[in-house]
Amino acid sequence: MTDAPTTRVSSLLEGKVAIVSGIGPGLGRQAALALASHGATLVLGARKQKSLDAVAEEVAAMGGQVATCATDITSQEQCDALAATASSSFGRVDVLVNNAFRFDVFQSFDNVDIDQWEKITATNVFGTLKMCKAVVPYLTAAGGGSIINVASMAARKPPILQGGYATSKGGLLTATKVLAGELGPKQIRVNAVVPGWMAGPSVDMYLQMTAQARGITEDKVLAELAVPVPLGRIPSDRDVAGAIVFLASSLSSAVTGQAIDTNGGELMV
Repeated sequence: MTDAPTTRVSSLLEGKVAIVSGIGPGLGRQAALALASHGATLVLGARKQKSLDAVAEEVAAMGGQVATCATDITSQEQCDALAATASSSFGRVDVLVNNAFRFDVFQSFDNVDIDQWEKITATNVFGTLKMCKAVVPYLTAAGGGSIINVASMAARKPPILQGGYATSKGGLLTATKVLAGELGPKQIRVNAVVPGWMAGPSVDMYLQMTAQARGITEDKVLAELAVPVPLGRIPSDRDVAGAIVFLASSLSSAVTGQAIDTNGGELMV
């Protein structure tokens, strides 16, 4: 598991209430802890209460305020409940980080049951939009705020056998621009972070499986992934969380409708 902040480092987000969906051992955890380390109050959503409790405990250990609400973002009712939990617990909502997503089924278009692509899109696009829909009234009441969508380099450089995921993340990038235009007059900024390969639990599993299948070391697999990256390494989930903090803060007050690539320069657009 990638190292995460364990102490308060600044008051950059002091007074802000941030909702983070898709809490788990990877980017969801890193985003929550990074936001908390800069003073944000956290409201966490995920399908598994166990995941919520684990990260909430870490937030509390660094002195942060935190609430949780078990949430499946494909349900508008559950999205509404997560937003309401933030308002009832802390009186406002300032930031939404849409991290919840569904993986691909890793099949070619010829072979896939197209309903599987529909399920991926139902979470990655429409689930995210349902979460936005739930939060916009609270952001409006607060005088504005920041929505941050977690997209993927797969949308810009679609990998073979990940067509459903790539298509959904492409839709999410377009939705980011649509919402930025429509919600801008309410002073609600909408942006996306666009990770590529991202060191963390998911990639750790990939390294292990690939190394075993090819009879090489995990370090060798990791080195191969880093070859096309100008920085010489694949960014970590903690690196991506740093970009999320920036977009949540007043430092990005003039930034909306943007997709910030956090791939170490592997793809420059």
